Amino acid sequence: MKTFRVTVVFVWCIMAFSAISYGQKSDNGAQYIHDWNRMITDIIMKDGFSPPVISRIYSYCNMAAYQAAYHGFSGYRSLEGQINGFPTMPQPESGKEYKWEICAVEAYRAVVNNLLYRANYSDSLYAAHIAQLSAQTNPEIVDRSKKYAQDIAKELRIWYKNDGHIRNQGRSRYVFPRGAGKWEPTPPAFADPLDPFFNTMRPFTMDSASQFRAAPPFPYSEDPKSSFYQQNIEVYIFAKTLTKEQKEISLFWDCNPIKTWHQGHFVFNTQMISPGGHWLNIVGIASQKLQKSMMESLEAYTLVSIGLYDGFLSCWNEKYDYNLVRPITFIHKFIDPDWEPLLQTPPFPEHTSGHSTISAISAQILTNLYGKNVSFDDDTEVRFGYPVRSFPSFLDAALEASVSRIWGGIHYPLACNEGNRLGKIMGNHITKKIILSVKK
Repeated sequence: MKTFRVTVVFVWCIMAFSAISYGQKSDNGAQYIHDWNRMITDIIMKDGFSPPVISRIYSYCNMAAYQAAYHGFSGYRSLEGQINGFPTMPQPESGKEYKWEICAVEAYRAVVNNLLYRANYSDSLYAAHIAQLSAQTNPEIVDRSKKYAQDIAKELRIWYKNDGHIRNQGRSRYVFPRGAGKWEPTPPAFADPLDPFFNTMRPFTMDSASQFRAAPPFPYSEDPKSSFYQQNIEVYIFAKTLTKEQKEISLFWDCNPIKTWHQGHFVFNTQMISPGGHWLNIVGIASQKLQKSMMESLEAYTLVSIGLYDGFLSCWNEKYDYNLVRPITFIHKFIDPDWEPLLQTPPFPEHTSGHSTISAISAQILTNLYGKNVSFDDDTEVRFGYPVRSFPSFLDAALEASVSRIWGGIHYPLACNEGNRLGKIMGNHITKKIILSVKK
């Protein structure tokens, strides 16, 4: 393993990163889709949303673009009838010509404007795309395409306005259960639990957030001979004996959207890509490597986004049902008060692992779409100072992401194993439930 240097730059309140490189241009329209997903990631990092809420944003943005464009390509189906409660969508005018790439770009822009705070960050990208696509297109077709996409986005906004998100933002403060073995706020910020009501959101493909259940954690025990105590010992020892490679892997998959640093009376936040954003970047990497078309790429982004959202619903249902204590809390109380994990513990209960769940879902969906043995070079974290990592398959990457949470000191092995297991099940569930491509 080659050595590398990581440079961390601290900025008051928010760390601003330059935009992701938008990659190699293609002639099949796919690059427009890649560019918008990467731009959405850039804006999300600046806006500072939580991972579950981020999955909601990616889902609606990609659904809008897919629904606005699919009519122009043979072998693709509407999302209507495949997503819970999905509304009846406007239809393109019969016999009229559309520029379907414009439809996709316009739909992205319309939903971004509605869901993200710093939507103006995408102005230059939008202008560049529209200029490219309009250059040799009849202005009538350009206007018709824009209006159709705006109509799609309008109907979609009405639908997602009632998904439970607004209701959850107005709820009273969550009072978390207390007692032996229950989750407690963790250092350094000792923040309130994050998104405790997310499991009440409307699912896309599940009957309810509790449709897929994890095996329960080991019974809580302070007995050194118990399975629960021994899992804490395992996490504790790992953190003290990590190899250089294990540290590099753990940091690569950290994907902490808002990491908190305390220095005296000051609080610093550094922002990185979310776990969902990391996997959508992998969608782009794989799609470009395999030279997937615009609609093939859009299909993958849409399905993986849906998987992220339903995955977080399911995982958050487990987390707030079990409300299990994090390793750092237990270890500080009963093993070593001075122990520190490599990674910062996020502010929500332990069981199951969110990283493990959504990584396995994403990997399984990509495997079902693109194949079992698609190797790829993951450069997602290069912009944050970490080197490229190479994987022989999507599922291998997901397994590494899962194990990294144990090495990082923030999850028990059982939580990661169960997240990985359920994620594969849910990935298969989603690709069986939603059939977008019907090409032979």
